[in-house]
Amino acid sequence: MQIQLSRPPDRKPPYWLPLTTILAVILVISLMLWFEKPPQARSTDTPATEFSAERAMVHVEQIAQQPHPLGSSAHAEVRAYLVEQMEQLGLNPDVQEFNGRLTTKYIDQSVQLTNILGVIKGTGSGKPLLLMSHYDSVPAGPGANDASVSVASLLETARATQAGPPPQNDIWILLTDGEEKGLLGAEVFFRDPQHREIGMIANFEARGSKGSSFMFQTSDGNGRIIEEYARAVSNPVSNSLLVALYKQLPNDTDLTVALEHGLPGLNFAYGDGWVAYHTPMDNTDNVSLETMQHQGENALAMAKHFGNLDLSDLSSEGDRVYFNLFGLLLHYPAKWVVAITLVLAAIWLGLVFMFARISSLSIKGSLIGLLIPILAAVLSTALSYGLWKLIDALWAGKMTQPSGATYDSLLYSVSFILVTLIVHVALTRWILRKANELEMLLGGAFLFLLLLVGSSWLLPGASYLFAIPLLVHFIALAWAAFTRDPLQSLHHPAVVLTTTLVPILLFASIFHIVFLLLPPGIHLFSVVLVGFILALMSPAVRMLAQAWKWAVPAAFIAIIVLLGIGWTQAEPGPDRPVYERR
Repeated sequence: MQIQLSRPPDRKPPYWLPLTTILAVILVISLMLWFEKPPQARSTDTPATEFSAERAMVHVEQIAQQPHPLGSSAHAEVRAYLVEQMEQLGLNPDVQEFNGRLTTKYIDQSVQLTNILGVIKGTGSGKPLLLMSHYDSVPAGPGANDASVSVASLLETARATQAGPPPQNDIWILLTDGEEKGLLGAEVFFRDPQHREIGMIANFEARGSKGSSFMFQTSDGNGRIIEEYARAVSNPVSNSLLVALYKQLPNDTDLTVALEHGLPGLNFAYGDGWVAYHTPMDNTDNVSLETMQHQGENALAMAKHFGNLDLSDLSSEGDRVYFNLFGLLLHYPAKWVVAITLVLAAIWLGLVFMFARISSLSIKGSLIGLLIPILAAVLSTALSYGLWKLIDALWAGKMTQPSGATYDSLLYSVSFILVTLIVHVALTRWILRKANELEMLLGGAFLFLLLLVGSSWLLPGASYLFAIPLLVHFIALAWAAFTRDPLQSLHHPAVVLTTTLVPILLFASIFHIVFLLLPPGIHLFSVVLVGFILALMSPAVRMLAQAWKWAVPAAFIAIIVLLGIGWTQAEPGPDRPVYERR
């Protein structure tokens, strides 16, 4: 068979393919967000054994009437209400008071606090499951989301659990005190030796006022816990990158204390609507029933599954790599990561050798294919940084809360991505005749391979983001190698769509969570990653470079529209209050 590799570099793709690719990207992102959205809130008519956000909301309305920080009279009223409700549920609450000196990494002083522990008795004698949240608030706000929603969800979970068959294990419901002052109640509770016999812990928190409840932290050696978690929940939103990143951040929750004592556990929270976090806006008007339904369903799933599981040994020899996809949690052992990396590196070398034998891979073209994405990433970061500083100075700065949360930050983050796309399309247009499709795709794959090597070493939980797209791209390259015209085959619609959609499918959820939880100034790091993703999607980028006369103006118009929406809404008011730092 004769292989023909040369073709006119200005050959146009099918007229319908660029728009089809863009629409497919929008569809995939929309599907990912749809599968990750919270479930519909259940009414008070929901069967007794199921979780109802409307039933739980009754508790939130009682708990979050006003700020109730540690030591306040409102705090005492909330505690009395919670004890009463736990008594009515038959949990026999143990009101555990502490009054003395407490030394932690946050404080070294005398404190007075009260934890509340209720118990659902199990039929067996195995280790108990602990469901936990905190009932104090910050002085600045009523704490409807942080963490009254979680407290109410645990009360409703206890009610629903007791409405069904009794669990095998005891289920402890712990409402800690003084979390906002430095995890004080958790420190007191877990320093008690008798509390270290707990089989597993599920903690529930909030960093916003709406959105999905995602599992963002696990204990080390989480292999078995992740396997069981995947079986337990019906709508998982989690990935091992999120857990790996959280370990590198200075943030702590009550679960942090439990993990320091060697107890296994999972941590759940939601973070959309971050502008309300630790402000007066954290009130009952800003509680999402759908979000509470998701948080509560996660809590009830923990109770029903882990409450009937032998918790005597949840330890594992290793962690798992995992991510949610279309309502499922896919996972595999982290010990496979190094082997996968070595295999993919060998495949890349094999493809380079094979194409060097059958094609005109030039040193110049290969270097261009490698260096252009790097140059594009640098330029994109610089332009996005300059754009953000301008936006911040003109209007976004006055719409930023003391926590760093900025109204409409998602609009600005999408603008940064569009800036990156424009830069890549422009540079690719410039080098269309200097590097062919094969050199560009192998260059992008090499950069992704470097990211895979780095993640395998530093953040194994992130390795799937690079390994899976590389595998798909290598399959496409191998297929092209055995066609009559490999370069033309790389522009086949199936190749363009597959090499574009697989990275989008994996990274859409990551960027969504990062954009919700971090301020726009930090989002700029994502521009570099987007640049490398675009390098891997070079068939689609080259296609847009050939259609630049409408693709680039369309991206510019989209940026103007997004920034225009942010600018027109950039006025603090009753619906969008901004609070001063205290």
